[in-house]
Amino acid sequence: MGLSDRFKDEKKKSSAKKSDKKAEKVVEKKSAYPSHVQADLEMLEDIECMVLNKIAYTPVWFEFTETEQKKLIRDYLNARLALPENAALILTEAEKDIFVTRILASI
Repeated sequence: MGLSDRFKDEKKKSSAKKSDKKAEKVVEKKSAYPSHVQADLEMLEDIECMVLNKIAYTPVWFEFTETEQKKLIRDYLNARLALPENAALILTEAEKDIFVTRILASI
């Protein structure tokens, strides 16, 4: 067995260990939203991405007070929910509060 063969065996062992660690780290993602929203979770996550992009491209975002930021996020969410493609997604006021809180926490 040559030196290069030893390194190949070592590589195989280390890659097998890494794949075992990756398998252990798989964690089920829990949502903060109620079960009736779970079916439309993908639409809601798309709206979250849109809001975060909007915030990222708003240079004066941090000049707004927290109350103004909450209002702007809620207004954007309401506008998105009013669109025909999001008609199936119905959120209560409490669920909208959760959405706004999640957005503000992720900024």
